[in-house]
Amino acid sequence: MAEKFIVVWTIDGKTTRAPYPTQDEALQQAEKLLRERGCDLEITFHLNRISPPPSVLFNKKRMRDWCLAGFPSVQI
Repeated sequence: MAEKFIVVWTIDGKTTRAPYPTQDEALQQAEKLLRERGCDLEITFHLNRISPPPSVLFNKKRMRDWCLAGFPSVQI
């Protein structure tokens, strides 16, 4: 199976899931959302499928910490 990165976020009770072919594209989308909505956005970053760990690469807390740190470079 080819790797697929999935960003999942919830705004106003509506959950959206979007797949991206690369890690960089997924992180760019996550950064855009966090910049627009703030670091407390309900957002997660998954690899290949949406499920509990081990597919979760970034949970809400890690995304918040990444946002508060100013979006430093990430190597997954």
